[in-house]
Amino acid sequence: MFFGGGFPSSNVHVYSNGRMRYTYQQRQDRRENQGDGGLGVFVHLMPILILILVSALSQLMVSSPPYSLSPRPSVGHVHRRVTDHLSVVYYVADTFSEEYTGSSLKTVERNVEDDYIANLRNNCWKEKQQKEGLLYRARYFGDTDMYHKAQKMGTPSCSRLSETMKSLENFW
Repeated sequence: MFFGGGFPSSNVHVYSNGRMRYTYQQRQDRRENQGDGGLGVFVHLMPILILILVSALSQLMVSSPPYSLSPRPSVGHVHRRVTDHLSVVYYVADTFSEEYTGSSLKTVERNVEDDYIANLRNNCWKEKQQKEGLLYRARYFGDTDMYHKAQKMGTPSCSRLSETMKSLENFW
């Protein structure tokens, strides 16, 4: 039915008065009448080919960041560096010091610090959710040991985020 196939042309079931009977109808195939099947197939495959082409072009246009917050030997980010302002550790490739100097280096370091703060916020939120979930379960089940464990549970990312934000306030 789709893509020029039409309806099935043989063994058509016809019901009349509650009884089923077979009728055989001979139809010529639509493809025989078209004559130019290659162009029809190409037209039907055109949207898929366009999607593949756009996807390939978008992959070529996106570049990976020049740094990583953790060592990534597969990408070449193995050289350790530290930002000037917040002392955030990040890793770069061999050619980083040649490509980034002056204002471009400051921009990269600002991006590193922004990513670091975003990661701390995300991890802090996860730690708080985990702690609140444990507290809720302890209250629900009446488990005092679990409750004390949840109260003592630390949130190291939240502590680091608080320290980082204080150092930002002192800087400005």
